[in-house]
Amino acid sequence: MTNFEKLTDTLMRLMRDVPLGLSLPVRRMIALLTASLLEGTKLQVTALAEALPDLDTGQAVKEHRIRRFLSNPRLAPQCLLPVFVHLLRPILSRMPEIVLALDRTHWTKRTCPINILMVSVTVRGRALPLFWTVWNHAGNSSFDQWKAVLTPVITDLHHRPWLHAIPVVVVADREFASPRLAEWLKTTYHVDSVLRLKRSEYLCDQMQTIQLAELLHHFPRGATRSYRQITVTKASTFLLNVTITWGMAYEEPLMIVTPLEEVEPSITRYQQRFWIEPMFKDQKSNGFDLEATRVTDAKRLETLLILSVLAHLFCSSEGIRQEMQGTLKKNAWPHPDPSDGTLSRRVEDL
Repeated sequence: MTNFEKLTDTLMRLMRDVPLGLSLPVRRMIALLTASLLEGTKLQVTALAEALPDLDTGQAVKEHRIRRFLSNPRLAPQCLLPVFVHLLRPILSRMPEIVLALDRTHWTKRTCPINILMVSVTVRGRALPLFWTVWNHAGNSSFDQWKAVLTPVITDLHHRPWLHAIPVVVVADREFASPRLAEWLKTTYHVDSVLRLKRSEYLCDQMQTIQLAELLHHFPRGATRSYRQITVTKASTFLLNVTITWGMAYEEPLMIVTPLEEVEPSITRYQQRFWIEPMFKDQKSNGFDLEATRVTDAKRLETLLILSVLAHLFCSSEGIRQEMQGTLKKNAWPHPDPSDGTLSRRVEDL
């Protein structure tokens, strides 16, 4: 059996072990295309069609099959989310807490704007993608979109008996620094959050209201200060804690808002948000070259990401496994070389 066949068989068994509600032909196409990516095929329809093993079918027909597959209305990130979590179970079950990073990336392809809002889990200096949505218009994301990507992930994690004792925390940058998000997470799911504030926000207590930009005029470098049980924005009534810290080596202070009481752990949690940048780079120029694909349709891109994310998690879980066993240098993952037999050994282990 070739390495490609082993990968395909392993991916089929992985999807068979987790109820997905997808037909066998769809699951097989997912397995074949993901195995192709793991073997080094580019994330492009033409290249993926060339890698399909059906020798009796012409290139044009195979490309048409892939485009139909990418447009399948039954295929969505939520379908494969149980597989992603199952694949990461050996890692997630050992974590003291699960930190989810919410962030957005965007680019323009042939004058078409592409926006991707993604939720990932932070692990050992990297963020691993779990759920996303794609749209074809420019601009920031909305509160409803934040809820739409966070709800399936948090719900799935909370329904896992082996994760019941592990708390979940959401971290996000300034685009998402809304007290509505912090309140919704806490009151709906009992999930804490650590969000980075904009200078334009207002801090309010019973005595006064002050804008962060004004407060920073008198804030010295090297200082850290906390403001307890206040509201953020004039309209909110949800009590939060704000910490401002300005390191001597930095051009601007870090301003975070959270329901959590502890200062240092909250700062440490927020710093894990930066791990999503290497993850986006892995999906783009450093790994699967997502930006180079000619696909611009939001639905097809959303499905195409299922393949690259599954391949990404497969590589990453293998790298972390080897790191835990001491057979791989720390932080040398997440891209084991398929040609060195690493993934073949992983296939046998699974």
